[in-house]
Amino acid sequence: MRRSLLRGASAVALALCLAAPSSAHDARLHANPEAGNGSPHTAAGILSTVNNQGPKTADSLTIGIWNTAANITTYTIGNSWNDWVLYLALDKLLEPSPYMSKGRSWLATEVVQVSEDARIWEAEIRQGVKWHDGTDMTAEDVVFTYNLYLNGPANRWTHHVSDVPRIETIELVSPTRVRFTAPRPMPNFDLVTAPELPIMQKKQWEGIEDPRTMTDPVIGTGPYKLVEYKADEFYRFEAHEEFWGGAPTVKELTLVMIKDPQTIFAALKSGEIDGAARALPPEMVAQWKDDPNIEIAQAPTLWGTWMQMNLNDPVFNNRDLRNTLSLAINPEEMVERVMLGRAQSGKHGWPHLDSTWTKPGLEVPFDAEAAKAGFETLGFVDANGDGYRDLPDGTPFDWRIVVSTNQPLYVRAAEVMVEQFDAVGIKTHVEAVDAATFNSLTTDGNYEFSISEITPHGLADQDQYMQFYSSPQMKTLLDSEPERLALYNEWWEADSRETRQDAHFKLQEYELKYPSRFMLWYPDGLFAYNWKAYDNYASSFGYGIFHKYSFLPEAGRIGTSDSIDQLIAE
Repeated sequence: MRRSLLRGASAVALALCLAAPSSAHDARLHANPEAGNGSPHTAAGILSTVNNQGPKTADSLTIGIWNTAANITTYTIGNSWNDWVLYLALDKLLEPSPYMSKGRSWLATEVVQVSEDARIWEAEIRQGVKWHDGTDMTAEDVVFTYNLYLNGPANRWTHHVSDVPRIETIELVSPTRVRFTAPRPMPNFDLVTAPELPIMQKKQWEGIEDPRTMTDPVIGTGPYKLVEYKADEFYRFEAHEEFWGGAPTVKELTLVMIKDPQTIFAALKSGEIDGAARALPPEMVAQWKDDPNIEIAQAPTLWGTWMQMNLNDPVFNNRDLRNTLSLAINPEEMVERVMLGRAQSGKHGWPHLDSTWTKPGLEVPFDAEAAKAGFETLGFVDANGDGYRDLPDGTPFDWRIVVSTNQPLYVRAAEVMVEQFDAVGIKTHVEAVDAATFNSLTTDGNYEFSISEITPHGLADQDQYMQFYSSPQMKTLLDSEPERLALYNEWWEADSRETRQDAHFKLQEYELKYPSRFMLWYPDGLFAYNWKAYDNYASSFGYGIFHKYSFLPEAGRIGTSDSIDQLIAE
């Protein structure tokens, strides 16, 4: 392990100066055919001037990760920023993800609907799969896992069993087959739930009263075994040579946590790490595209950047005000000024533009004059002559846009947002705080607006989209907006993919007109790595290039990813 990893990186931390804007599509790219909503607007390929051909296997790699986490379990890994780390060790019934139009058989050889009303599903469990301790994975492990998610403490995954959908019973119907029964239709079980939930070993977990206290390295079926870790510092994985999908292409992976963006890219530049599993700032593409040691890849991640508002504040519990605010926001300007053209405009709203679940053609109009007229109609006028609008009761206001200082792009976005609101007479200011304070302010509801990133789990997953309505703030909207509530209920009652998607499309249209948050942009997904250390990365829709499929043999990648090097247009 490189225990002195950060010493050199800190000394040569990069100055991320702004570069001249460049085209978002100057790469030799090829569209990913697995995208659910037509060809993705962000395609995959190499952005470097030269497409180098480096080694396809490696004895060891060190990769920098930016997120903090503890043990590799569904109860301790944290949130969806860490998914790919967990999935190195744990597998799901279907893979790769609920973000594509369909999944490949993985721990299940088939997942089928067995009732006409979509309430009952069955999964046939693959035989011959070995846990990291050498024992056989069985259907009993699947039953145990889903029951733990249903009845145990909540984590980032459990709502796919306990809420949306809520599964009533999970049981064996044969030694190799599991039945899942729900009180309400769940027509997307094979598209969302089965490709989402990692399977855990019954033997390791059944005697643990509180799974959140687990500290032993997790035993999984995935291509990598966790052999050592130190919370918030590093993970060390070794290849699982008995992995059913074939021996991994890299024998040892060390993931080191580097929270500061400048430091992580300085470490890559100096050769202290072999890859940076953090989105490359757009200005660095021009700076690094001719670097002889570094290759830059673009891959669709389905991530996004949005500005949320505090819906617990009564002023925002007014759908016409939220509509008027949306007219004042110009995401196109964000793309050019903040992302230097390397993103797609957030004008298409939520969910992600390229999601399987998104209605094509949706768009929020930018119309500053209409916004001004809307504010006037709502009574937001300049009552005291200071040049800014006041609340309808005449009270002046200066709304905060809260951002974290460890996200310089979001600080810049907040500054642009202040300018855009200023243009329609709305007074706002940027409040840039450290990450801990940002989390505290947004968790406690002590803000008006906040800018942050959102992962595919929240941006490209239909069931998670609906699960957002379980939050207190979104329940407030359901209670105050009968039309929204009716569409929400229509989705729940739908018993087929088609009727559920139709209901979801209607809800998206309503959300676009009366938003609960404002999409700013969808980043193109930029990643950098040392091609001389390893040059066999793959693009997987929703994960970028850092995921377990990049370290599987070709046969194990089919249906889950595409080789970055092969995605170059003729």
